[in-house]
Amino acid sequence: MVTAFAVACAGTRRAPDPYLSDAHFRRAALVASLVNTANGYSQLRISHYDTGDAEDWSRLPEWNPRVEGVRAGELDTPEGAKAEAPLGAGARPVAIDAAALDGDEASLVALGEEAFFRYPVQTSLSAETATVSRDTFARYGFWIDEKRGAGGLVRAETANGDRIFAYTCATCHSAYRGGKLVIGVGNDLLNLGRLAVDAAASPDSIAAARWLDWGPGRVDVSTSEGLEPVRIADVRPTRWLTHLHADATVAVRDRTALAIRLETLIVTSHHQLVRPPRIIALGLAAYLASLASELPTVPPQTEVELHGANVFHENCASCHVPPAFTGAPVPLHVVGTNSYIGLSPDRGTGTYRVPSLRGVATRGPLLHDASLPGLDAMFDPARTTSTYEGGRLGPGAVSGHPYGLRLREAERLALTAYLQTL
Repeated sequence: MVTAFAVACAGTRRAPDPYLSDAHFRRAALVASLVNTANGYSQLRISHYDTGDAEDWSRLPEWNPRVEGVRAGELDTPEGAKAEAPLGAGARPVAIDAAALDGDEASLVALGEEAFFRYPVQTSLSAETATVSRDTFARYGFWIDEKRGAGGLVRAETANGDRIFAYTCATCHSAYRGGKLVIGVGNDLLNLGRLAVDAAASPDSIAAARWLDWGPGRVDVSTSEGLEPVRIADVRPTRWLTHLHADATVAVRDRTALAIRLETLIVTSHHQLVRPPRIIALGLAAYLASLASELPTVPPQTEVELHGANVFHENCASCHVPPAFTGAPVPLHVVGTNSYIGLSPDRGTGTYRVPSLRGVATRGPLLHDASLPGLDAMFDPARTTSTYEGGRLGPGAVSGHPYGLRLREAERLALTAYLQTL
């Protein structure tokens, strides 16, 4: 299944989107996208999204502040980068032009790209612990790029004129692969749990243990207690997905469902005090869909790759259906991995999403909990043994998703070679 919003990437102009102007349309789209309306994620949105009452998030002030990206060179100064540093002459809100509002696809994607790197998705009181120097920045896994800046970190101007550090989409969803900053891939080095502990003046020991347990490449975006860490997602295959979140909380019926997901993410990240301009959420949805165009398009060519394609179609394609290489969510027992997310009262649906395998070779950690470092580990039969030491979360067996483990070694190698081409 290829979701409807993928089709929009092919055109250059659309009719003005009803998501921007029709509250009844948005409300219906939200409800239709919620897989389990009884979980906490759904209930919060049902209670506040375009309800028309006093608690309606649409009544929140729209927030598109002046922002300035942190420059890599600031980390080389004796004082490092400071949140309260004066904003430069280039500081400004994310630019919104009339063409994007009128439905011009290229303008909408361009707006989304700017927002991906500049819109303050979540403010951070702990980031200054990391911005002392390049060494401290790297210690917590933030990327540094001379063109794109420092870790997607921005200074945002608050309503009273103060300045505060904030993370953008790019903070978590960009990382280096092969010496190149790859946009959209999950940042498998980012250790926000460690940063939160180090930045706290006197962290609660129990909470600190939970945060430290996240390790690099995992965050808890569901609970305030830090109990449900998941792998930072690779958003490059967004165009191909049928569902969002590891536990398939949101069905992606069209672009509107993704835009609402992004809009409400920003609202909740800012403690339900402000909301983004909806055109920014729509632009982000368009930009995320466009990232699929950067994924490999070369079909298998070598004898091993072609053999691997046959192995895949015989053993894997019933769940990971080409050409999107994804499919409908599956019950938890079918996957067999740790079920804590799938049963979560916050987001659980009793199922796990079938991730798209497009770009899987450069995705980094695999499985919803980031317990395996990559494809070689995924198809290593030794990972199910108690003596296994190749897991990212510590020694011991990494169970679940047994598919492919019983293949002969030559078939496993061929399958891995094929997956490298996707």
